[in-house]
Amino acid sequence: MSTDNGGLKPTELYELTRVAEPGAARILAKCEFKNPTGSHKDRVFSYMIDELEAEGAIKPGMTLVECSTGNGGAALSRVGAERGYQVVIIMPRGMTAERTRQIEALGGTILETAGEGFLLESEDTARAYVEKNPGSYFLDQSTNELNWRSWRLCGEEIVASLKEKGITPDHFICSIGTGGTFTGIADVLKDAFPDVVTTAVEVDRSAALYAKRKGLKFEHQAHNLMGLGPGKMPANLREELVDEVEIITGDDGWATMKRLISEEDLYVGPTAGGNVFAAQRLARRLGPDQVVVTVLFDSAWKYFSIWDGKYSDYETGSAAPTGPAA
Repeated sequence: MSTDNGGLKPTELYELTRVAEPGAARILAKCEFKNPTGSHKDRVFSYMIDELEAEGAIKPGMTLVECSTGNGGAALSRVGAERGYQVVIIMPRGMTAERTRQIEALGGTILETAGEGFLLESEDTARAYVEKNPGSYFLDQSTNELNWRSWRLCGEEIVASLKEKGITPDHFICSIGTGGTFTGIADVLKDAFPDVVTTAVEVDRSAALYAKRKGLKFEHQAHNLMGLGPGKMPANLREELVDEVEIITGDDGWATMKRLISEEDLYVGPTAGGNVFAAQRLARRLGPDQVVVTVLFDSAWKYFSIWDGKYSDYETGSAAPTGPAA
């Protein structure tokens, strides 16, 4: 099993100070937006390629196929080019221009699917592509457990940083898309700190786990937090690691992102803002002697073209799951 995370350097565990609230718990955030392509997804695909090559499932010269809203596509394009692979990214229409340009600049080929089909249609398209193109391989970060396993090393980095600082965490809070980031980190934190409480966060317009736990009917709706709310229960989420579930709105993420940029000098994207918003809300309920850990997923520059958080292909607003489950 790969242990060097594709040569990626550990990222900083940063304590938020300027947005900290008096009397609230401390918040420490893992700065994954500082990875080479500007997001947490660099970890996933460096690890996946190492493992799949070791298994003999893939080899240089093949075409690697993946579904992505952009961050994963850029990460795979980068490492794929370095390792001698062609890369095809199946992406729902409507993602930011910055994401598209980055993937193409790194050598990836983008095939767009309908925006209304979101990632579910992209996944079907990826499977069909591989069937029709011998020598191609669908990595499928959505269901491949190598996704969450790649995040164990990040969890180990967090544990090492906490122990170096002499801190015992009380809570870990993190939003879920594929579920890999949450699962891998939570798995390690619960081993190292058995009393830690974990909270999974979902965007209100596509909150499958929240609906399941509350006995509500789930319906995916378009939202403006790219990378979250894939429209289904995340296969890479190990539900036994989730103690609590909370929801946020897209506006929560975008507003908090701008505070992190202006007040903390952290140039992060809206999903990172969503994580911090949820962490702040939790911190207010806790005492100042408690510690909350979260993750900063990606970079602000990936969103310059839609800086107000509004874009034509995805409506915004709030609509939590409602009504009894069928």
